[in-house]
Amino acid sequence: MVRIMGKLMQISGLIILPAAIVLQLIFDDPDTNESELERAGQDVFGFGVDGLLVAMIFGICVFYLGRIVEGYVVKQ
Repeated sequence: MVRIMGKLMQISGLIILPAAIVLQLIFDDPDTNESELERAGQDVFGFGVDGLLVAMIFGICVFYLGRIVEGYVVKQ
């Protein structure tokens, strides 16, 4: 059971960043930019460059924790 949970954490860690990128691309509306320096789609779900960086770091952490949980098997 613990091994399955670890695998699911690893898979979700691999899915988090591509899902964030797809959400940023879908909700990207360059016509609403008021400034040329503003990143397109930044206000939607917080997925600007900073939101994508947070999603990447969160995905890495979830993947690594899933690897630890998967490897944690109590031998009796």
